[in-house]
Amino acid sequence: MVQAAARYTALTLAFVTWLSISPVAASSLHVLVGLHKPPYIDLTSNSGYEIELMELIGAHMGVHVNFTHVPNGRIGETLSADAFDASSLQKEETGPNDYYYSCPYIQYQNMVVTRQQDRLTINSLEDLLGLSVLAFQTANIVLGEDFSNAIERAEDYNETVDQSAQVEMLLRGRVQAIVIDRNILNHYLLTSDNPSPLNRLTIATTNYQVAFKDPNLRDRFNEAQSQVWQTPEYQELQQKYFGDINQNLEMFCEV
Repeated sequence: MVQAAARYTALTLAFVTWLSISPVAASSLHVLVGLHKPPYIDLTSNSGYEIELMELIGAHMGVHVNFTHVPNGRIGETLSADAFDASSLQKEETGPNDYYYSCPYIQYQNMVVTRQQDRLTINSLEDLLGLSVLAFQTANIVLGEDFSNAIERAEDYNETVDQSAQVEMLLRGRVQAIVIDRNILNHYLLTSDNPSPLNRLTIATTNYQVAFKDPNLRDRFNEAQSQVWQTPEYQELQQKYFGDINQNLEMFCEV
């Protein structure tokens, strides 16, 4: 009888211990995200669309989300460290095979933008020939082969992590074209002291996923996100940071 009770106690302790370390039962989710990139991430206020979206999904998962900020180019590779559960801004087709990828959670709509006063005709990537172009960091990687081929024929091509400077350089005529996400562009135009009418050509729409180490966490994230999509908070979050509704991702996900 004593042996049976001891065995029961040991099994109970083992089960409780398993619950405490199991990712499925974890009360927090540690996610790698990028650096300062309003309106998605604002380090000055620890806010932004991506931060609040993750927190909203986490609430539906029943977990508290902790964030670690690293440069975009290092987000995926840093996930291998034991301290982290997931990494943002990933794409399954280009990411490691040993992770589990969520449904798309965020969409970037990248544009080539020029000033109307410069009278440049940009109808395709081919029209970047001979222009000075300033793109966001890693654009030559994430925007695909057609973009990489086009920028080889640009007169002067550079990338920057400072997207506020990117917009200002265009508005001041220091570059002829920039490549930037529509929501980031609109954010900085609202705060610019040098407004100018612009031409915009959408060249790529990129749906990003969250990479998880554990498939159960990935499944819980997908289920929670599908719930969030049906809430008024999801629409309100987009209005708050983007001024419109432009994140329609349900068509890319089946839970």
